[in-house]
Amino acid sequence: MSWDPGGLNKNTRSKFYVILRFLRIEQTFFSLPMAYLGAFVAIKGIPPISTLILIFLALFFLRTAGMTNDNLADVEIDAKNPRTKNRPLVTGAIKISEAKAMITTSLILFFITSYFVNIWAFILSPIVAIVVMSYPYMKRYTAFANYHLASIQGLAVFSGAVAVLGLYYNSLVQILLKVPWFFVIGTILWAVGFDLYNHIPDAEFDKEMGLHSFAVVLGRWALTFAGLNQLFSVVLDLLGDLYYGLGPIAIFATILHGLIMAYAYYLASQKNDFGRAFYYNIYSSIVLGLGVDIDVVLGIPF
Repeated sequence: MSWDPGGLNKNTRSKFYVILRFLRIEQTFFSLPMAYLGAFVAIKGIPPISTLILIFLALFFLRTAGMTNDNLADVEIDAKNPRTKNRPLVTGAIKISEAKAMITTSLILFFITSYFVNIWAFILSPIVAIVVMSYPYMKRYTAFANYHLASIQGLAVFSGAVAVLGLYYNSLVQILLKVPWFFVIGTILWAVGFDLYNHIPDAEFDKEMGLHSFAVVLGRWALTFAGLNQLFSVVLDLLGDLYYGLGPIAIFATILHGLIMAYAYYLASQKNDFGRAFYYNIYSSIVLGLGVDIDVVLGIPF
């Protein structure tokens, strides 16, 4: 149970590497493919390159603020948890003042970037930011914090769609109707599953600390619950493929996405390897996002 995606090796010297571990930069690949999926499916075409760059920047800045805030909110808890005691903010490799500066700067850059995306992205950006920044406090009160975290991943799909739809529609109602909601909700259910891979190893510790998650509530059934959420997510993604008129490449990518999740579930349930199970979800995200985007670009019908 020693796996920790945000932990530091004791021999780490590079400040740049420390920041990368602090932000868990590789986990950006959970969100970016989903944001681009939302953008491509929303208009059934290729978004402007400038918009794709702005989507990346907005996601990067908001994720930096959110992850830093998560670490800052949990620093005292992480210091008591043997699994997370080597995180940069706990060890002092990153100072509290530096973390606060990162949050402030990243949020400002996020709002500026949102402004350049389109007016609706800018108007909705405070709501998105509130959802992201409030996450680390939810587990103090409710197990639905797992769904709160997952909703942030769903917002990646939503935000990618808004980023491109705002270029073509002046009405927020029209934009909301065009958002690919099957993929938004499917992404939320997928994210609940992989988030529990992060919480199940800490279930006993969380219970002692009075923290809430479905890993604590469900005990030995938590892993089954994670698997069911991801199973339903694949069903919704397949329905999305059909509803939005996607082709065989998207269908194949969705099935492969599900098979990778199934293998991750096997690693967690049979090998007790929650670290690899967690990271296999990055691969499944990339497969689904790229597959759907390629399908939209090629437009190969059934």
